Amino acid sequence: MRRAVWIFAAVGTAAPTASAAPALQAPNAQFQSSGSGSVTATVHNPNTQKGTVCWAQDTDNGSVFGSGGADSYAGPGQSITVSLRNLSGEQAHTQAFCGYHIPASGQSHDYSSSTPNTTVTVTGGGGLGTGSAGI
Repeated sequence: MRRAVWIFAAVGTAAPTASAAPALQAPNAQFQSSGSGSVTATVHNPNTQKGTVCWAQDTDNGSVFGSGGADSYAGPGQSITVSLRNLSGEQAHTQAFCGYHIPASGQSHDYSSSTPNTTVTVTGGGGLGTGSAGI
């Protein structure tokens, strides 16, 4: 049985300062097991500021859902549906974030807002356990 989990609450939202960019709204995100050791995320970026992006991530290993390229990030007002595949564990710990830019390759993701960490039961596992991404 598949049950979708919608997350709307913001956590860890940084308070804006006079010289800092304003805090972003948290993304709207839905995570669900999609069978065969995969978890699918639908992420909506509710922010309108140019350059803002929202994405989904496996908080256990830092893998970004999707290919890891630009298609893994929702721009202002956009929604994306992306997956993580080959998950062998029984659970995946997932979270969605919004930030002001896509990080350069190999750099950590700076973010301004996020959803709470969500646990998704992975069904049909038995993959390689790499957390490798796929769209």
